[in-house]
Amino acid sequence: MKNVVILGAGEVGYHIASRLSSEGNNVSVVDQDEDRLQVIADAMDVKTVCGMASHPSVLEHAGAANADLLIAVTTNDEVNMLACQVAHSLFKVPTKLARVREPDYANYSGLIGRDDLPIDVIISPEGEAAKVVMGRLNVSSALDAREFFDGAIQLVEFTVRPKSNLAGLSLMDLPEVMGDLRVYVVAHEHNGRWRVPNGQTVLLAGDSIYVAVAKEQLDPLMGVLDFACHSPQGRNVLMVGGGHIGFIVAKELEKVGSLVKVIEFNKARAEWLSDQFDNVVVIQGDALDQKLLEEENIDKMDDFLAMTNDDETNILSSLIAKRYGVPHVVTLVNRSIYGQLVRQIGLDVTVSPRLSTVASMLSFVRKGKIHGMASLADGNLEVLEAEALETSAILNTPLRLLNLPEDTVVGAILRDGKVIVPNGDMEVESHDHVLIVTTSASVVEVEKLFEVHLEFF
Repeated sequence: MKNVVILGAGEVGYHIASRLSSEGNNVSVVDQDEDRLQVIADAMDVKTVCGMASHPSVLEHAGAANADLLIAVTTNDEVNMLACQVAHSLFKVPTKLARVREPDYANYSGLIGRDDLPIDVIISPEGEAAKVVMGRLNVSSALDAREFFDGAIQLVEFTVRPKSNLAGLSLMDLPEVMGDLRVYVVAHEHNGRWRVPNGQTVLLAGDSIYVAVAKEQLDPLMGVLDFACHSPQGRNVLMVGGGHIGFIVAKELEKVGSLVKVIEFNKARAEWLSDQFDNVVVIQGDALDQKLLEEENIDKMDDFLAMTNDDETNILSSLIAKRYGVPHVVTLVNRSIYGQLVRQIGLDVTVSPRLSTVASMLSFVRKGKIHGMASLADGNLEVLEAEALETSAILNTPLRLLNLPEDTVVGAILRDGKVIVPNGDMEVESHDHVLIVTTSASVVEVEKLFEVHLEFF
């Protein structure tokens, strides 16, 4: 159990507080907005403090003197950084995380350090979201794609199509379809509800699934499912929005050889963008201008990326791209209220800077025996990459006999550099890296399986 002080009661602060408090930690949340704090107080068992997050008296009232961890996620970069400095100098808080959106701060490596600005980890929502966008472009037929075990294994999300060989299939019969491919379905969505499936789960047309597969078997899997797997190189990409996220993504696409056009509404920003690229076309204009989109050959694009800071513009422009037949559309969605809505109206591939930031921060909070973490299914499920040590409780017991929490499954094991998709008879060995999918409520119980007992030392 940790004592945690969270600065900022916006969507990111709310979700981090919710996760950490549900896991039994002592959590305090600081914000200047009393209404936001009341929403948090009504939803979870946390202490709330109203005041400026960087003020020493406010931090003291929030319990900084006894805090193990401070997470600064206010909307102001400078407040976040100053709060970390105050927490370090006055209260000796051992670990400090800060959300910093301005790229100029990150470009000076000497700024951050124990003897400089004492922040242990700086997380950029734009940078995290850009990583997710690039991951989805690399597997363009998937709704989502995540890498684990340093890229050795992929978690990819697909929709079960009406006439595919998965429709109507029970998961216990999946090996008959996959042949020599070893894959594991770790999550299943039906009628808007995500669950960890079992062998009796039947896949129906329109359902979504997450599949764990070794990286070298991804292309064969796409072939079996009759999906395309394209490299971004040489692809025609139309992007609307040249803000922080759009700029990062355009830079990455330029590096890999995509043919990119960016539509940016702000004239000064468009002029600045034009000076930053060698092979990216920047157009100043309105993303919802049908004539402009037609002039830029939207109907001939391979990918459409809606990356503006306005959710409504992203959603509407994505629907227009769908209407023109663009095969792969990625929509940036900042507000959680739109999360489920966009899928219901046919925009399947979405990216949330909020969820990406929450996942990155929680991953660092659990750093140690838990080496990586990500949220799936709009935050309903958690993926953990954990290392089993000599006295971990998960060792030397067949997986089918393990007392795992409900809705929890071991999806893959990395042993001596080799990815293994396990069956119920397999046992975890010491120093294995284990990929586990579970619910947020069961994360603490899963972590206990990897605890190291005193006799290990």
